[in-house]
Amino acid sequence: MAINGVAATARWTTVGGLLVCALGILVLRFSGVAMPPVPPALVLLVGAAVLITAVGRRWVPVVGVLVAAAEAAGFVLTGAAAGLFGAESAGIAVGSWLRGVGVAVAVVAGVVAVCAPRAEVPSAGAGA
Repeated sequence: MAINGVAATARWTTVGGLLVCALGILVLRFSGVAMPPVPPALVLLVGAAVLITAVGRRWVPVVGVLVAAAEAAGFVLTGAAAGLFGAESAGIAVGSWLRGVGVAVAVVAGVVAVCAPRAEVPSAGAGA
């Protein structure tokens, strides 16, 4: 089965959401938030985006949903979500918003990408 317009758009939107979240992490890093030299979340987000882009299988956006959901849990449970409104600097506020919006977009679009119906591709010998 081929990927139809809705599923393809949702896949690319999932990739975009993952990369926006990764950008938010970079903004936070350069704004002075303490984190490892290479944040594990950054590696997971970019890796999931590359996987979704490179592998055209129907199930692959699930990886993006799982990574984004884990990032969302970390974002909330570590208290980083407080940076959305009570940030010490503009960089922390921007990074937090990019991170939060990216995660939300990736989760919703990833679910749509997996659940969207696929277009039927006729086989070469059919109908003749």
